[in-house]
Amino acid sequence: MRTITLCRRVVLIAMLATVGVAVPAQATTSSIRPNQHYFGYVNNKHVGAVIYVVCPGPAGGTRTGPPAGNQTVKVEKVTSGGGYTGSVAHEIWAEFNKDAFHVVGFTAYNVAKALPTGLQLPCAGTGTVTFTTCFGTLPCAVNAKADVVPVTFVNLAA
Repeated sequence: MRTITLCRRVVLIAMLATVGVAVPAQATTSSIRPNQHYFGYVNNKHVGAVIYVVCPGPAGGTRTGPPAGNQTVKVEKVTSGGGYTGSVAHEIWAEFNKDAFHVVGFTAYNVAKALPTGLQLPCAGTGTVTFTTCFGTLPCAVNAKADVVPVTFVNLAA
């Protein structure tokens, strides 16, 4: 009888541990709200991110081209570090290399969105994607902080 009870306990503990691992909290979407920390991601990378660009011909100088397809950005809520929404934000924007026209807006975490096809990015080199709650003429909290993700541009057509 003791062996059966012990076996049931082991099975129950294993089941509870499996359920906890199978559904991580960060995998769910939640609304962006004031006073939250977040990380921005470019192609699922916060560090070492690469954006692939289509630039026929030689890369270099000031040549630019559009991003290749199937590339995304997203924001993920974290407990500390990264960006901070401040006391009033309900949306975060991804701004590419300081381009104020081709931005991506987020109202929820963990929702990947495509890079805008109208972007013109360097054919090679480095830049940034800034994830910020302070964009355009919208009100910005004094305590808000952007999360800046360094990126490397790689020409697929070279």
